[in-house]
Amino acid sequence: MLVVEDVWKRFGGVVALAGVSISVYEGERLAIIGPNGSGKTTLFNVITGYVKPDKGRVSFDGQDITGKKPYQIARLGIARTFQIVRPFANLTVEDNVVAATLSRVRSAAE
Repeated sequence: MLVVEDVWKRFGGVVALAGVSISVYEGERLAIIGPNGSGKTTLFNVITGYVKPDKGRVSFDGQDITGKKPYQIARLGIARTFQIVRPFANLTVEDNVVAATLSRVRSAAE
């Protein structure tokens, strides 16, 4: 289970996340929706270790992953991909996601 507890993140005077708490159980799908600037990307960056929260906690299967490096979190099975303007045309959507994830994990480990 992924648990985000009372996570706060601010960038200068801008509060990107204010007390965000969510739980995602194994097999469950959760959609995060909102307008531009509402903190969606910041939330994913906190969960995946690209940004450290100012306050709060992120845990996965009972293990605190708050502030861990992205490659450490990816090894647990949580990773993100970035928007690719030109994906590999000969690959399926799933294969493009796997390729992007593998390149990020490999480069972080090096």
